[in-house]
Amino acid sequence: MKRTFVRILVLCFLISILATPSVAYHLGPPSVDNNENPTAIYGCTCHGLGGPLNGQPSDRAIVSVSGVPIQYDIDVTYNFTILVQDANTLAGETGNVAGGFLMSSGDIGIFSWDENEDIRASVGTPDEDSTERSTSYNISQSDVDDDGQWKIQWTAPSSDVGPVVFHVAGNSINDNDQADEGDYWNVLSFSINAPSTVSNADDIDSLVTRTVSVGTYQNLFVAEITDEQIEHERQVALSSDIFLKGNIYYWTSLVMLILGAVVQREIMERKRGERPPYMASELAYPQMIRFSIIAIVLFYFGVTLKADASSTVLWATSFFCSLWASYGVYRTWLAMNTEPTPDDLM
Repeated sequence: MKRTFVRILVLCFLISILATPSVAYHLGPPSVDNNENPTAIYGCTCHGLGGPLNGQPSDRAIVSVSGVPIQYDIDVTYNFTILVQDANTLAGETGNVAGGFLMSSGDIGIFSWDENEDIRASVGTPDEDSTERSTSYNISQSDVDDDGQWKIQWTAPSSDVGPVVFHVAGNSINDNDQADEGDYWNVLSFSINAPSTVSNADDIDSLVTRTVSVGTYQNLFVAEITDEQIEHERQVALSSDIFLKGNIYYWTSLVMLILGAVVQREIMERKRGERPPYMASELAYPQMIRFSIIAIVLFYFGVTLKADASSTVLWATSFFCSLWASYGVYRTWLAMNTEPTPDDLM
């Protein structure tokens, strides 16, 4: 009983380790980081150079919001477009394409979005479990976006509350299911003035909307990439590809070897007329129940993770462990039905 409990703890620990990067990518960043600082202000410190505990921002990540008014009018809705881009990609070179974001307005006004946008109320807010497509709290991506672009609406408050300050944390990722140095993030802050704060009769169009961005002048407007940077990116992409394929081949081979050994043992036992050592029903039934519960729980986890488009490694591990627990039920049943020897009865 004690050994079974230890095995369950070890299995849960391994699954939690595998789950960490997957949750981070697909559910969107939490509202606060590991140090309880607001993520929208302090950034995605799980990613980038120094991650996963102290990742640093990078000017290579270009974060911009377009459609931002100079000042808001009461109860008026504005259309924003959020862009998170890699400077290398903007320059036409090899770089990250996918991305994620977290946006805060200090809980002022209402964020809303269309059903075709992968957006949600961010993790850690009161609305995080809501299925509504609007919230007054922080918002983030609900899944990794392939082009790093999201369209949202922000409805101004119903009274003059003074200037509204926005914070956006954007993360341009290499989408390898790891929070590593191949991800680049940055933070953007801007404000929208209160009604009637600014007036310019000569150029009324200047009061309509604008685009705000963060990044160095070089990355925003020049974005020239040297040969050394190109070679570095090629080497990084090559090493990531080799690492990914190596893991796939290794774990696939290991699983096939385990399954082959199990099948070979079953075949040899049948040829020799052998069975597992006898186990009394008083011991066998509780063990089969434990194995059955473990198999069902792991199968449920596997189905849930697969439906949530989590990492392949994660849901495949859950299914494999569920199958292994089911095999334990079968072997225990065989042991219970084995003919006992005189030594077993003594």
